[in-house]
Amino acid sequence: MEKPNIVTVEATDRPKGKSALKNLRNNFLVPTVAYGPKLDKNLHVTIPELELEKVLKSNKTNIIQLVHEGKEYKTLLQSVEYHPVTDRPLHVDLFALEEKTPVTITIPIRLAGTPHGLAEGGRLYQPLRKIQVQCLPKDIPSEIVLDISHLNIGDTIDVHAIDLEGITPLRASYRTIAVIRPPKGGLAELLGLEEEGAEGEEGEEGAEGTESSEGKGDAASKEESNN
Repeated sequence: MEKPNIVTVEATDRPKGKSALKNLRNNFLVPTVAYGPKLDKNLHVTIPELELEKVLKSNKTNIIQLVHEGKEYKTLLQSVEYHPVTDRPLHVDLFALEEKTPVTITIPIRLAGTPHGLAEGGRLYQPLRKIQVQCLPKDIPSEIVLDISHLNIGDTIDVHAIDLEGITPLRASYRTIAVIRPPKGGLAELLGLEEEGAEGEEGEEGAEGTESSEGKGDAASKEESNN
């Protein structure tokens, strides 16, 4: 299991006031709030937009190691507010990890191998591309990789195939991750049976972090909007 990439980011104290925030963004600094069980109080800082973009562009899970006043905090990206026109990040919430506190986090799923069914004209469909799991910070994977080379036409791979030590999927075990559909125009499609039981395209499953942190995130966002 591949561990997440760690992106080290230098954080600086954040000035208050709307004009100060505008100046920060003009200098490619992003207002940020970090919170979590590791912190006694919310940490209001700024981080370089360039370093943040490295995380936002990645298809894998990343840990942001926040460095502030000589202290280091391993954090997860919780939420990002974007400018409606330029799409630049306006504000970021980070969740500070504590080694003994489990986190609920959304992990991307990557399929590996070429299914036997594709050689027979089958079509690969992946309705579940990300999944929420619960684990300790030390067990966070960068992605979940599933071998599908053994799949034939009509075969599926479900959530129960995720068998990683210390990781608990927060989805029913029967939920389909991928299926090899019959060739296009096959009997199942002609009879209108192909879509039966298929799941819709999986959307975003929520922000990373813990369930208990959601309220804190809202409070932090409100505090930000008032500054």
